[in-house]
Amino acid sequence: MSSFANARGGDLIIGIAAEKGIPVALAPLAVDADAELLRLGNMARDGLEARIPNLQLHAVQIAAGGYVLVIRVPRSYRAPHRVIFKGLNRFHARSSAGKYEPNVEELRALFAFAPDLAERVRAFRFERIARITAADTPVIMQDNCRLVLHVIPFSHFDLRQPLSMGDVFRMSSYFMPIGSIHPDETRPNIDGLLTLSEARQGTRRAYVQVFRSGGVEAVACLSDATIELFSVGMQIVQHARIYALALAESGAEAPFVVTASILAVRGKMIGSMREMRGFQGQAADRDQLHLTDVVLEAVPDGDPSCGLAMRPILDQLANAAGHAESPSFDERGAFILR
Repeated sequence: MSSFANARGGDLIIGIAAEKGIPVALAPLAVDADAELLRLGNMARDGLEARIPNLQLHAVQIAAGGYVLVIRVPRSYRAPHRVIFKGLNRFHARSSAGKYEPNVEELRALFAFAPDLAERVRAFRFERIARITAADTPVIMQDNCRLVLHVIPFSHFDLRQPLSMGDVFRMSSYFMPIGSIHPDETRPNIDGLLTLSEARQGTRRAYVQVFRSGGVEAVACLSDATIELFSVGMQIVQHARIYALALAESGAEAPFVVTASILAVRGKMIGSMREMRGFQGQAADRDQLHLTDVVLEAVPDGDPSCGLAMRPILDQLANAAGHAESPSFDERGAFILR
């Protein structure tokens, strides 16, 4: 498991007879499959540091009797994973010849991978922000004040095979622009797939660009005089989840990093409507608000769970409005659906 995770992932099949390393026949296990999967899952949880996210274990029942166990190990972005099972202290990697212990140079590269990935995410985000600020967008926008949402699978930075545009186009209705329930127009462009909001005098309120490498860029104009925390927060939560789901269905693998920024916002009031007290907030003190990154290890199963994952973003936006924390959560910390 550790060698797969420290390389590019893979499947481990238990219940196969082999000769000189070559599979020749099924050799089903006569075991309690649930108990065995639980045991293996516990071994992976307690015997590896750090734990492998999104590890999948399945039992396949064989018609002639018994089970074959399949362990799907994803490419890990928390590498390296060290084996600490029963007091061991070893790192493993994998090549076409099998697993091996990496040398010092390979270990150095594994430890540098995560910081390097974080820097590539940051570089991608701010290169795109610079283009949007300079009006280098696929369409002319209606307003300079814009919400920019990026949902990017880590595999976007992995130089893997690009997404199938056929799969992306089949999911195009899920890549609806922020503030729309469906795209008004969908078309291919040199970067991948572009979906657009309604047109008005040659301009657009919002667009979504799905890049061939798997990243999603959603830009929406914030034309109102104020930025309301509940409304913007709900847009971030709903669209981050829907885009992550659509990417996963198009072949992109989790985890996904979510970033949110608001551009040309200096002087605009940011706040929320409070019962009996009206709008409470304050004016933005800078031109661009770049909110903290959030990593989704898997696609959230609904808006409430996505809201909890997005809380660092929503709290920081509330801080810009002069609130200690986001009003999008109740006293128990549950996300409020509005």
